[in-house]
Amino acid sequence: MVLKRMRLAFALYKYFPYGGLARDFVRIAKLCVEKGHTVDVYVIKWDGDLIPEFNVHILDAKGLTNHAKLSSFHKKLNKELKTIKYDVLVGFNKIPGIDVYYAADPCYVERFREKSSLHYLNPRVRFYSSVERAVFGEDSRTVCLMISDIQAELFKRNYGTAENRLVALPPGIDPSRRRPESFAMVRAEFRKEHQFKEQDLVVLMVGSSFKTKGVDRAIEALHSLPSTLLSKTHLVIVGEGEIPDYQRLVKEKELFGKVHFMGGRSDVLAFLLGSDVLLHPARKENTGTVILEAMVAGLPMLVTNVCGYAKHVKKSKAGVVLEEPFEQLELNEQLEMMLTSNNDEKVSLALNYAENEDLYSMPEKAIEIIECVAKSIK
Repeated sequence: MVLKRMRLAFALYKYFPYGGLARDFVRIAKLCVEKGHTVDVYVIKWDGDLIPEFNVHILDAKGLTNHAKLSSFHKKLNKELKTIKYDVLVGFNKIPGIDVYYAADPCYVERFREKSSLHYLNPRVRFYSSVERAVFGEDSRTVCLMISDIQAELFKRNYGTAENRLVALPPGIDPSRRRPESFAMVRAEFRKEHQFKEQDLVVLMVGSSFKTKGVDRAIEALHSLPSTLLSKTHLVIVGEGEIPDYQRLVKEKELFGKVHFMGGRSDVLAFLLGSDVLLHPARKENTGTVILEAMVAGLPMLVTNVCGYAKHVKKSKAGVVLEEPFEQLELNEQLEMMLTSNNDEKVSLALNYAENEDLYSMPEKAIEIIECVAKSIK
């Protein structure tokens, strides 16, 4: 029998409304509230409007370094938890003592696997590896909600994590991202608002942390296009990142008026419907939610194989996946090919895949696991 009216604590370091992790957190937490549970949220920082369904607690964590501030947050959170009895503590970052971890971040220690153990003398490395071990180590009881099968294998390899503590989740694309009946009208309005002509080609990138997402790679690929193709092509970048650094690269490549930094947006669907290609040449990416958002919107994709959700592009054949090791020349060639090809078949394959695959049920599955963990604790 499912537990009723649980009191849940959700913890994450920072909330900002346009991040993929934040959107997943909100969808899971709101569904918990809809099921009658109470949700308290603990953060260091909350950007944007508070969400009335949650009780948000902003803890004043202090520290001269980022890891010192996170350590302070852990201590303050533990203090709070001693005064309030929760049925389950759900972490969206790696936090010691959590009951359930939503595994949005990749395996930290994997990057040091082939490197000298001297890295572990660094206080920052010691901190991040210790909190990761607290969640995934053999002595931990934390149940980990895995959104990447690749990362699940890496955690098992590095920590010997028990199989029954690693629960695979399906994707959790918001159904509202699916292509609507009014697709043509939304596309036309988007192009008019942003002053793109119908014959213009719009290449879209969505995501924060521009280096990780490969914005420099995208600018290089744009610069490589033949002049006649470049004259009608625009690169649109939605997300938070180091815009001044990349504006300098745009100036260096003489791409004035060709690269548009839009910042974080709440109307991402309009960008997906109004564009011609999704470009996601990430250097590392646990999943790449925007890949599936593009899929369900019917937008052809050009992505790197490091993205966890690149497997869906391969399976659907609705785009192109660049294998590792990354080659800039290959990206340049594939972008030109996609911009000069008829992509109607890729659009149809994407929409068909969105119709027939489970790309949406992650929040429901996550809550099932949270409720099961609560029963086991009881």
